Amino acid sequence: MAIPIRLSKDVENRARAARGPMTVDEFLARFPEVPRDLRDEPVLAEYVSAFGHLLRLAQKPSPCVGRGGDAPHQFYLRLVNDLAVYGIGLAPRDRTLTRLRTTLEEYKKQPATFACTLVPSRAPGAPRPGCA
Repeated sequence: MAIPIRLSKDVENRARAARGPMTVDEFLARFPEVPRDLRDEPVLAEYVSAFGHLLRLAQKPSPCVGRGGDAPHQFYLRLVNDLAVYGIGLAPRDRTLTRLRTTLEEYKKQPATFACTLVPSRAPGAPRPGCA
């Protein structure tokens, strides 16, 4: 059984405020670290269409959050980070596009619970990751 992802009130309100599907242009505006040369890639359009609701919630984690973080940080790390790495020249274009396709294939296998797989479980009562 999938455990629902609990979002803070401000994140939940931001997600509800957005109307309609996310566009590639909105995605690129929201994440300037994603290179514009991917704008016309069909796989990017499919990716944004599939994950737009999560991408609207995604937040780049600060260095003190590290590999942990709440759901918005995990959405960024799992859905945007590879594109940002490509943007600074540390990953080849073809490998980045392959990673997008792979993530889409994983999503298609379990679309209803995919978001839950992006966020590692935390023990009850464990402190939230972040700056002390």
